[in-house]
Amino acid sequence: MDARDIGAEPGSTKAPRGVNRLLAATGRGAVRCRRAVLSLAAVVTLLCALAGYDVAARLVSGGFVPESAPSAQALRAMEDFGGGAPGFVLLARAEGGVDAPGARRAGERLVSRLLADSRVSGVDSYWTGAVRRGRPAPPVVDATPATPATDAANATDAANATDASALTRALRTPDGHTAVALVRLRGGAGEVRAAVDRLLPEVTGDQGPLKVGVTGQAAALRDLESQSERDLRTAELIAAPAVLLLLLWAFGSLWAALLPLAVGAVAVTGALAVLRALTELTDVSVFALNLTTAVGLAMAVDYSLFLVARYREERAGGAPHDDALHRMMITGGRTVVVSAAVVGAALTGLLLFPLYFLRSLAWAGLAVVALAAAASLLLVPAALACLGERRAGTDWFARRRLRGAPEDGRWYRLATAAMRRPLVVTVGVVLILAALALPFPRAVFGLSDERVLPATAPVATTARALRTELPSVAASSLDVVLPRWGADGSPGRLAELDDYARRLSALPGAAGVRTVTGLYASGRPLLSCPARPGDPFMSGATCADLADRHRAAAGTWVAVSGPIAAYGPASTRLAQAVRAVSAPAGPRLAGPAAELADIKAALVQRLPYAAVLVTLCTLALLALFTRSLFLPVKALLMNLLSLTATAGGMVWIFQEGHLRFLTGDFTVTGTTDLLTPMVAVCLAFGLSMDYEVLLLSRIGEAHARTRDTVRATAAGLQAAAPLFTASAGVVIAVLLALAAADITVIKLIGVTVALSLLIDALLIRPLLVPAVMALAGPVNWWLPKGIRRRSAAPAARPPASVKPTAEPVTEHTAGPTDRVGGRR
Repeated sequence: MDARDIGAEPGSTKAPRGVNRLLAATGRGAVRCRRAVLSLAAVVTLLCALAGYDVAARLVSGGFVPESAPSAQALRAMEDFGGGAPGFVLLARAEGGVDAPGARRAGERLVSRLLADSRVSGVDSYWTGAVRRGRPAPPVVDATPATPATDAANATDAANATDASALTRALRTPDGHTAVALVRLRGGAGEVRAAVDRLLPEVTGDQGPLKVGVTGQAAALRDLESQSERDLRTAELIAAPAVLLLLLWAFGSLWAALLPLAVGAVAVTGALAVLRALTELTDVSVFALNLTTAVGLAMAVDYSLFLVARYREERAGGAPHDDALHRMMITGGRTVVVSAAVVGAALTGLLLFPLYFLRSLAWAGLAVVALAAAASLLLVPAALACLGERRAGTDWFARRRLRGAPEDGRWYRLATAAMRRPLVVTVGVVLILAALALPFPRAVFGLSDERVLPATAPVATTARALRTELPSVAASSLDVVLPRWGADGSPGRLAELDDYARRLSALPGAAGVRTVTGLYASGRPLLSCPARPGDPFMSGATCADLADRHRAAAGTWVAVSGPIAAYGPASTRLAQAVRAVSAPAGPRLAGPAAELADIKAALVQRLPYAAVLVTLCTLALLALFTRSLFLPVKALLMNLLSLTATAGGMVWIFQEGHLRFLTGDFTVTGTTDLLTPMVAVCLAFGLSMDYEVLLLSRIGEAHARTRDTVRATAAGLQAAAPLFTASAGVVIAVLLALAAADITVIKLIGVTVALSLLIDALLIRPLLVPAVMALAGPVNWWLPKGIRRRSAAPAARPPASVKPTAEPVTEHTAGPTDRVGGRR
């Protein structure tokens, strides 16, 4: 992008070059072939809709853990042991007790049905013990009806169970009425989701005398996806009337109000087709779908509003219809291009993270922003040309808008008042933002579990029952894999493993340890195999079972039980402590706490590079746009203040549980999801930079004419504020509708981004920006002399239809658009 083109005015003596020439040619082509452009857009949209119609079915949950992370490698190794965290947990109740013959047969049938599925790697159940796929299924006694004699015999057998049942006895409640089955799955995220969809309808509900409920990560993700789809549909129904009314007010006529919807339809359907193509190459997160819709609507409203407002300004200044369209493309089109480039630069930083969840968001955002910009630059001039001079300029609410001198506008007066005492206003606003940010240091980051679902969701109610009735099963687990170690079972290796297990079981937060050499708790063996002098020992059958489960070609598996809260601080500390214990071989940890630690490590490692990339790209683009070094730095600092204050509000509301009477009820977990806020921050940053580009363009234009920073800032705010507040109103209406969602993460995104926009519209743009610009004075427009000479452009002159004036331009006063930042 050539700096000399950024502010070139179509009324200047020289023809526009570079970007301006391309924008002018695009506008002329769209106007000349307007019907063909609109028809082609309709055809392309239809083709994209057909290409991406099944994209939702191809998107997958997950993508939160890097493939190369130690926890991911350990999880893959756990398939050799038939262990690891279960994909889902079945909680079965029987009125007559789970040891009754009918209940036992139903439990065995349940396990057999599960093992028949190719994606089930193993099942641990109370009735069958640990069974791995590929081994004989447990016998199912079905043909002989139960009699009192057989009932008594089975009860006697259960009472006289061998020591091997010590490993399964914990899977039943003390009263004998509830038992569980832990189902382990294998395969990628899409394959696991398909297996869950197949299995759950067949193994839950009434299963003979058993009433079976389900919980666990895979089941929670399935319910999360379906519930989020319902929540989004509900939000759309709630937001649609408000959005239509706000668009009608912002654009002033029904025809104009339909423009952003048309642009949004083209951008969103095109982006969905891009995502569909990406699913053939890599996994794409289901959350990319939500981001595409939200960003597509927001950008479509912004870009359409920028262009239509420019067109009407030129018409109000006396420019003919065709000239107004031409100047709209040079001025408003330039703002659209720079805004799309800045937002795209911010999203590019997400591509550096090794999590396909974040990369999916980046690709979705980049696609929809680029398509929204391209669609607006083609469809808006074509549509306005088709509407004709009379209908294109219709504004039903013109009498309600600003009339008279620009200094009579409320935004002009507000900016002027802020600039009378700039230091007081700056300090006051910064203190307010700092107060809002105070809760942020208290953030405790974790990952979402079934508690993000409504409290009445079956998965959530089953999880609460599991925590209450079988806390040892509900407890989190850390799976320690010692790669390629101990497979020979030599006595020396067993002694090392015994010592390692004792030390692990003595760690704070460790409830117990299980491995080849026995069961441990509090630094000592509960049951030992082989026995040491004075140690309790298990039977040979139990020892063989432990050796079979915990020793494989991949190495040796040590299972560590931890606190109930899988992502809580206690589990995180336990994972750190386990990693710090000297091991016989280099350990790899799997489990929720290990995954959380690996995600944090990946984010911390790549975050500086992403921050540098986004900062440099944004500063470079804004420096070219504003011809200033100070204004880009100021823009980034303003956004940083706004986002920090927003993050503090997010922690205060969702982690600490305040304002639930406004946001709707949700389960307070005491932690903040680590990744979901990044979606909210991306949306908030993109929208804020979008509004910043609009404001800087208007301030720069006014300053190029008046050479007065105070008057230019007030006039720029008066011109830009009605546009970005109208856009923010539309987006906030959608976001507040998301606050009615039953899923906490959707509620968090809606409330957090809405809070960011409110802070931006009420504090940052109208108060802090004018005050800081007044304090900076001539520094706002400073450039080194060499750069200023190389980027100098010919002075622009106003169009013939507009008389030269020293007054700044407002939204309803036409005038020339000169180069930005002409003053030293």
